[in-house]
Amino acid sequence: MSWTQVYLTGLSRSVDPSDEEIEAMLDERYNLSNDTTIMWAGPGTTLIKRDDKRCCRGFGFLTFYSAGGAAIVIDRINANAGGSVGSGSGTCSGFSEGVTLLRAELSNPKAAKERKKSSGSGSR
Repeated sequence: MSWTQVYLTGLSRSVDPSDEEIEAMLDERYNLSNDTTIMWAGPGTTLIKRDDKRCCRGFGFLTFYSAGGAAIVIDRINANAGGSVGSGSGTCSGFSEGVTLLRAELSNPKAAKERKKSSGSGSR
């Protein structure tokens, strides 16, 4: 079965809440688990990008088994773009805490060729 990822920006750039808490907030706010028409891949499939200090980098990915379901959730998130998810304590140096603007779009994954190049670059 193929899958589609939704690129989500506007998450709080902080240590707290945890990935699981952010996923639970997204699930509750956008009805991911209960709406079978969107075909969300389920708990534990959301990827929140963090830096070396475990601070959220402000973005993540939701995974769906249906491009149509992903499009529905993108519309839900962007229609409620004034809200925030993940505003927490423990902010990281250089980032401010507070209300963030959530936005979503279809993810454009890197081609296999590009991933091989970047994975072997060794840059730090």
